[in-house]
Amino acid sequence: MKVLGTKTNFIYDEIKNILVIKFRYLGDVVVTTPIFKELRYHYPKAFVAALVNKGTEAMLTQNPDIDKLLVLERYKNPVLDFIKQIGLINILRKLHFDLVLELTANDRGAFLGFMSGAKKRVGFKPAKMKKFDRHLLFTDLITPNEKEHIVEHHLRMIKYLGYVPLRKDLALYWTKEDETACQKILGEKDLSLNDNFVVLHPILQARFRAWRVDGYAAICDYLQKKWNVRTILICGNYTDEIGFVNKIVEMSASSPVHLGGQLSLKQLLALLSHAMLFIGIDSGPMHMAAAVKTPVVAIFGPQDRFRWGPWGEGHTVIQKSWDCVPCYNKNKGCNGKGGSKCLDTISVEEVASVLEPKMKLILSNRCLHSSRA
Repeated sequence: MKVLGTKTNFIYDEIKNILVIKFRYLGDVVVTTPIFKELRYHYPKAFVAALVNKGTEAMLTQNPDIDKLLVLERYKNPVLDFIKQIGLINILRKLHFDLVLELTANDRGAFLGFMSGAKKRVGFKPAKMKKFDRHLLFTDLITPNEKEHIVEHHLRMIKYLGYVPLRKDLALYWTKEDETACQKILGEKDLSLNDNFVVLHPILQARFRAWRVDGYAAICDYLQKKWNVRTILICGNYTDEIGFVNKIVEMSASSPVHLGGQLSLKQLLALLSHAMLFIGIDSGPMHMAAAVKTPVVAIFGPQDRFRWGPWGEGHTVIQKSWDCVPCYNKNKGCNGKGGSKCLDTISVEEVASVLEPKMKLILSNRCLHSSRA
């Protein structure tokens, strides 16, 4: 087994079938998209497939750099789960992959990569090499750099193949039908995709990432009063998330638009692509907004901003510069109940001071564009 650092003299030059595996969440899949651009550029005739968790595949559909999209669906019934995994393994073996790039660094990804039958299976070297572990299922291991952004982390795979990654932009795709459907939903709220609006994503299941309800409500009011811009609130279709957004609406005097749980992921992409600005937490929608080139103001608590911040130019992360940030016990929060002091103590004034120059620049650019048109 080869264990490699940042340099390699090994080049795969006869690759016909490539499988990329990423078993994580929406945002994790979004930040893999530069890999597919690079693979398509360097192996234009290769068959490129992606294998992702069910529920995240919308981030890769319509992608011209991917020939086949495979989905892993998990089942609580162990017998049914085993049967389905056998079916997936059969599909993988029939596709005769030469090369597997496993980006997830987990057991299932390593196992399915191994069972695909590919002669070359590349994964990331674990921080601690146990005698018997998933690293044994790879033919080659790459040494990661935990201090670099996750996009650069993924692109180490391309460097390993012998190329300098140049196509680093995120890329997501949707259809005209998705735009039309989104426009119809907005129309019911007396809004249009052509209006000036800000999208705010305040909450997801990982509660430790969410700022305060009163803070979000105050920002909605600030955007309406100071800039005459409406706020559209989004969240997942979960009772606790929708309840959280309901509280923001109730506390706000500006009547922000509540679209929580009402948009498909493709419709959300259409919405984000037309937004003036995205405000929110470290989440899939944050990465989606960055991918469609919408400016992002991200409110971070205990997460690692340098690894998981919005990718690209023109984005800002608001975060406390405390010694305990980032916090690696973040799932439990400061009080063991999911709350984060580094988030709770961020003031409305701190957020508004970041939004002020952002909004001035965005509105100025829109006015300039409108006058030229």
